[in-house]
Order: sequence, then C-alpha cells, then structure tokens
Amino acid sequence: MHNYSAEDSLFVQIEIKKIKKARNNAIAFIISSFLIYFAILLYVFSDRWLDTPDKLTVYYSSTLSLYTLFLFPTILFAGLSWALYIKNQKYVSALKQLDSHDLGIYRRYTSVLTQRYTAIAPYIFCKNELIFFPLFGNKKIPINQIKRIETKFVRNYRDTYSYHIYFYNEATKIYQVAMNQIAAFDFLQKQLLDERPNLTIIARNQIPSYLTTKNKSTHYYL
Repeated sequence: MHNYSAEDSLFVQIEIKKIKKARNNAIAFIISSFLIYFAILLYVFSDRWLDTPDKLTVYYSSTLSLYTLFLFPTILFAGLSWALYIKNQKYVSALKQLDSHDLGIYRRYTSVLTQRYTAIAPYIFCKNELIFFPLFGNKKIPINQIKRIETKFVRNYRDTYSYHIYFYNEATKIYQVAMNQIAAFDFLQKQLLDERPNLTIIARNQIPSYLTTKNKSTHYYL
C-alpha cells in the first residue's frame, strides 16, 4: 500500500474487509443454492426408489440421470464461485494501488452510494484510468482517451431502473456499462468532467425528475 495517513490506512483495511465479506456471502449463497438443488434431486430419486418394487432397475436407470443433473450444476456453481472470487481479488488489488488522490475520489464515491452497495462499487478511478469489474476480467480505460460519453435511462421489469453509459474516443465506442444506482451514474459523470472539462456528455433520453439525485451538478449537452 501507499504511505497513507493512519485514517486512510484504516479506511482501506475496512473496505477490504467489507469486500471480502460481501464476496464470502455471495459464494455462501451460491453453495447453499447448490445444496438445496441437490437435496431436491435426492428427494425425488429416493421417493421414486421407495415407490417402485424393482428397486435395482430404478437404481441403475436413475443413477445416470442423477449424475447428469448433478454434474452440470456443479460445474456452473463452481465456475460462478471462482469467477466471483477472482473478480473480488482484482478489485482488492486495484484498491491497494490507489494513491492518496485516487483514494480521496474513492471515499467521496462510496459515501454517496446506498449502504448495501458500498462493498462492491462498479468502478474505480486509479492512476488516470477508469477501471470496471464485470463478472469475468476487468476493463481499464485511460481517461485521456475518453472524448465523449452518451447516457441512457432504461426502465426495466417491475419498475426497476438501470443507467447506461457509452464511452467514445475520437470516432469509435470504447466500452459500455450499465449500473443500478443513479448516485454511481451521476458521480461518474461529475468526476469525468472534473478530470476532463472539455468532455462532451450527450443524454439519449431524459431521466425522470423523481429519480435524479439532489444537488446534481452534471450537465448534459444535447
């Protein structure tokens, strides 16, 4: 880690603990889902086995089906757990690389997010780069390459919302990302404007006023 103040060092340690706790909770949920799924399979198999006189035939005919139904979910759940673990390790690694300036940005950023999301922020400003953490791998965008961003508000199923941002260099799209918190959406635009005052921001549609954050300072250029 960098030579932080005692307060900054404590903050980083607490953040890392929160991130690891969130990761462990997610993996525990995946494992619990798998165990419930497998218990249901065993119940169905045992119920069929007990109700059939020719138990040997049921055993051999059902074993292959049970094995197949068990194998693929095992691979799926193990893969998701591993991907989640790797993603969080990369996040922790990026957090440890923050200098005092970037850590200040990160602290302001996490302070505006809803509490239940603070352990898993969707992006980090680090060493003049904007880093995103999708399920597999990560995406680093040098801030000086971002010439224009476009934003879009999307109303999802059952009155949930997502906020999309599209990043462009001089001519082509670099990356796109969707997030569920308007606070993270607004903070990203404001911070990019602070870093690049000449950045062009284009809103593809209008966000309803009841969803906008208070004291919003982001400007849209239509």
